[in-house]
Amino acid sequence: MQEIKQGEAVIFIEDYDLFGYSCNGSEGMYYKTTCFDKYLVYVPAADEWAEPHTSMVKRKKAGHVPKKYSELCKHISEL
Repeated sequence: MQEIKQGEAVIFIEDYDLFGYSCNGSEGMYYKTTCFDKYLVYVPAADEWAEPHTSMVKRKKAGHVPKKYSELCKHISEL
């Protein structure tokens, strides 16, 4: 299996509550893998970041980074 790329679109396949927003079925943008088998994912519909377990999301189109997410990744900086 190909390693997930920064900016790749993912879909939540399990319930994940993000400040009152149910992410199940929503699209997010993978940014990076964090500790404890979790991903850092931006959820545009909620305008928030989530940290779901890797099993809670699936890749929308493996290896493909949508242009909108590619551009967004260029503007992200970590503290």
